[in-house]
Amino acid sequence: MDEENKKVHISETRLSTDYSIEDILNEFRDAPAPAEESAPKESLGDRSKRLVMEQLPEGFDAVGFSSLDDVISDAVAEETAPAAPAAAEENPLAEFGFEAPAPAEPAQDASGFEVTGEAQSLPPKGETPQSEAAPSEDAEAPSAPQAAPADEFGFEPPPFPEQGDSDEALLEETLQEYADVEAQEITDNAEGAPYAAAGDYIPDAEGYVRPNDGETPAHRADNRSAGEKLAAPFVALLALIAMRRNQRAARAGADEEAAEAAAQEKPEPSPERAMRAAAAQLAPMRLRGRIAVVLCLILIYLTYAASSALPLTGALGRSPRVLCLMMLILELTTVMAGLNVFTDGLVALFRGKPDAKSLVAASCIFTAADAAVLAILGDGAYGLPLCAASALSMCFGIWGEVSRFSALRRSFQVLTSSRNLYTVSGERGITKEAALLKSRRSIRGFIRRSVEQDYSAGVFKYLTPLLLIASVVLGALSTLVHHVPKATLHAVAMCLAASAAFSSTLTFTLPFVFAARRFAQSGAAVAGWPGIRDIGRSRHVVITDAEVFPKGTLELGDIRILEGSFVDKVISATASVIAASGSGLAVPFAELIRRNGYTISRVENFEPHDGGGMTAMVNGESVAVGNTGFMNLIGVRVPQKLGTRNAICTAINGSLVGIFLVNYKATGGVQEALVTLLHSSLEPVFALRDFNITPQMLKTKFRLPADNFKFPSYSERFRISAAEPDKSSAVAAAIAREGMQPLVDAAERGRRLYGAIRIGTIITAVGCVFGLLMMFLLCWTGTFDTRTAANVVTFMLLWLIPTAVVTWGVNR
Repeated sequence: MDEENKKVHISETRLSTDYSIEDILNEFRDAPAPAEESAPKESLGDRSKRLVMEQLPEGFDAVGFSSLDDVISDAVAEETAPAAPAAAEENPLAEFGFEAPAPAEPAQDASGFEVTGEAQSLPPKGETPQSEAAPSEDAEAPSAPQAAPADEFGFEPPPFPEQGDSDEALLEETLQEYADVEAQEITDNAEGAPYAAAGDYIPDAEGYVRPNDGETPAHRADNRSAGEKLAAPFVALLALIAMRRNQRAARAGADEEAAEAAAQEKPEPSPERAMRAAAAQLAPMRLRGRIAVVLCLILIYLTYAASSALPLTGALGRSPRVLCLMMLILELTTVMAGLNVFTDGLVALFRGKPDAKSLVAASCIFTAADAAVLAILGDGAYGLPLCAASALSMCFGIWGEVSRFSALRRSFQVLTSSRNLYTVSGERGITKEAALLKSRRSIRGFIRRSVEQDYSAGVFKYLTPLLLIASVVLGALSTLVHHVPKATLHAVAMCLAASAAFSSTLTFTLPFVFAARRFAQSGAAVAGWPGIRDIGRSRHVVITDAEVFPKGTLELGDIRILEGSFVDKVISATASVIAASGSGLAVPFAELIRRNGYTISRVENFEPHDGGGMTAMVNGESVAVGNTGFMNLIGVRVPQKLGTRNAICTAINGSLVGIFLVNYKATGGVQEALVTLLHSSLEPVFALRDFNITPQMLKTKFRLPADNFKFPSYSERFRISAAEPDKSSAVAAAIAREGMQPLVDAAERGRRLYGAIRIGTIITAVGCVFGLLMMFLLCWTGTFDTRTAANVVTFMLLWLIPTAVVTWGVNR
């Protein structure tokens, strides 16, 4: 912008701005004093800002109008602000970054407005300002105006207007400064500003302009090879696909976490209500399953009779069309019996989370359509439809639901059998690997976890879409290549029917229902597949005193108090230390205290020792309690005739004062549990606080080769047995009975069940894939005589044998 254009621009701006300033000043002079207002009005700074913005020409925002606006608004507010109480008036300059001047005695200007501090009334245009009135002696000297901070463009705004400056001079000076800045920004180049010179930017071959790095005169050449140039779009496409997959996975993970958090907050039903709900579902499902069995037996007979010498009466033996229609009716009736399985499969498929039920539903749809088409053709050239195979898949799906509801009912029944339930959870940090810990805690979350999806649902979530797509593609390919388009639907239906294995809906429910029955017999219940998973991933199980010798199996025998000792003092001190240890001996000693009317004393400085004993301070005296070996270690002599294996010795201040004999009763349930642990891959951790229980004692009491049992050190036992479940750990199982048998049965059988379900699911998945490939090969070769419906049903029934073997192995 040349000098002449700048003058014209500034002159035009001054005229328009002078007009706006006069309007503002006239408006302020004519406005009544804001004495008492019923509603808040627009501040003077805001009104002046609005008027100046309306009057200024276009383009001023490009040169930093916000700073100019601040300066003008501040000047007008400084010159014309009315007086108001200091406590009720806010600083009008605070929003622009200025500090208010120090308060002074109010004074009135010529227009009748009150002003404070340095603010004076502006005279009318063309007049000279009046002389400043002398301040009173009591008035404080006005503080110096604060310097305004630099604005966002990097330069500082002009200072406060001094006394005698007119608004025209102020505006002209401000506009001149901003105009100079604008001209300077436009003419700056690389020599003294951040803008580069015109020669520093060069166009490339595509027409884009990029900075010159000084290495090449025009632009850098593309040194990539032809292969790299050709592969670049595909690499970018793969990168985009990977990025989208990661984003989709992140969103899915966030949705699952949100759903899990919502499920955690949602209250779950009581065990009684959950048991009644499972029982209500079980009765009708069992009836539907029986109806489906009858229908499938008829279908199996029709299927085998059509390919053998079995008799078929009437039109069924003469007309393939009638036979196909009969099979279609029987299959649709079976689907209606298992309507909940059918709809659950379709809903899961449409939601993008298909499972084995989705595969069964798709098989029933295609085989029903195939039966309708073959009935219309009526020539029997392609054999019979596989209605029997699809109906059997639906029938096994119904019985899978029956097994699931039966297992849930038995599990929830265990929860209602006792009010003092123990819980089992898989904990980390107690031992080197995950360990099962039995504790007293709430069973909240057990019912919700029991109804979560099982392992097979996670496998078929990815396998089902592949099987559906492969069945359609391979079935259509096998017929279109051989120019047999009429058999396309038949081939696709055969591939789908063979891929929907009968055991696909039984891999979890069938072993679980038999295991739940055994769990209930021992007084335990497992929280569905999540509980089985937690148990299966644990390598250790923590055994405490209450498991080896439960309540009622310990009792005190002879009590020998040495001469010179007080009976009440010895019994009270011994019982106090035993109670502080928390071992199983605390129960009989508490009964002894209650029966004799003694009291439990306060125990201080309690410390367990690896030698098999404990020391503490009781009523200011040193008390040691342990077996005879521990007494010998601390230098307390025990007479040989008094020392026995199951004796508890007490020493006060280094002197033996009493010996208590304990009777331990072995139970059959504990013996069976110990036998199970001997033959199990599960490693027990005997965190026993009773120093009399040793491997040798277990061998003697339970007549077992207990040499393989490993006992931690005595101090380590206290640490392990004192462990509490983590707040984030979930309930894996619930136990309603005392003793070791329910805990070991839940741990060992649950561990076997975990491995069996995984193996059975993998075998079933292999059977689904193998059945699909076999049907594809038979359709490809066109051997319709070999791929009869009877052969397909026989093949699929044979794949039930692995599931039966796995179920038997879990519950042997």
